Amino acid sequence: MKKQSIQTIAKRFFFGNVLAAALFLSANAATPVSVSKPAITADANKVEVKYTGVDKFNQLSFNVKYSNPSGKTFNLVVLDENGDQLFKGYYGDKQFDKTFKLPKSEVSKLSFVIEDGKGSFKEKFDVNIETRTYENVIVSKG
Repeated sequence: MKKQSIQTIAKRFFFGNVLAAALFLSANAATPVSVSKPAITADANKVEVKYTGVDKFNQLSFNVKYSNPSGKTFNLVVLDENGDQLFKGYYGDKQFDKTFKLPKSEVSKLSFVIEDGKGSFKEKFDVNIETRTYENVIVSKG
């Protein structure tokens, strides 16, 4: 039986979870949220929210991209699990690209909402964050 240190096992487990979360979030970001608004096409208003990992300061990173060819003003709101606003900003960029960093220990669910000023377009992305700790200790007599 091969002996492994707790640190090696913990690293493999952590990186496996990060990879699984990234794949899960990127699959959800590519799925259309709503088809009940036929006047809005996915090509005209393309929104993408991606989980980009955890940085060296233990902060979760999310990248939000929005293709806004008309250049109309839109707002971006980030909400926590209680519906409280963590961030709100108004933009008019034609190609919006912004990275958000949040402390890993303080959030368990996030919502990213992008809508135009007139309320005719609204996209919402829900992100569930689950952190697990796994310890496997093997004591052997050498």
